[in-house]
Amino acid sequence: MKTDTTRPSHCATAGLTAILMGPATALLGACATPVSAPAPQMFAPPTATPQAAQAALRALNFDQREDGFSLSLPAPLIFPFDSTELSPEARVILLNVGRELNDLGIDRTLVYGYTDSVGPPQYNVALSKRRAEMVARAVIDGGYAASRVIVKGLGASLPMADNSTALGRSQNRRVVIIVQMP
Repeated sequence: MKTDTTRPSHCATAGLTAILMGPATALLGACATPVSAPAPQMFAPPTATPQAAQAALRALNFDQREDGFSLSLPAPLIFPFDSTELSPEARVILLNVGRELNDLGIDRTLVYGYTDSVGPPQYNVALSKRRAEMVARAVIDGGYAASRVIVKGLGASLPMADNSTALGRSQNRRVVIIVQMP
């Protein structure tokens, strides 16, 4: 898994074609860390045309949006307050996502973690990075190459809901996966 050395400016950037759990807009410079994998994995060569890959993403319940494809899950990638634990259901989903992304020959996966606005910013960035690492590990365990995953913790930046309400804060404790096609 590589460390992000660039700052993508928007999820509509060329090459970004799928988003898991929420919008990704201008990404701020926050910590990026490689996630260790048990052993190097071989990356499968692309096995699908872009059209076939898009159809396969739709079959995985990704919805096509203006800025790519979005997988809407029923909240398994939203974390409890101050937690990095994945639910068993989320882990099963992410293992399957890892297998499918590998089979489709997806070139790169960006995993961004977020928090609500409660707590010091530095703590939230570190917590969001740990959340993203947990999600990335599950995708890698599903068979996706660790060398093709970039993990970043973005803290409370880019909230998708209002941090002044309990519901909004819970929705902001999430991880976003952005998939790049070859």
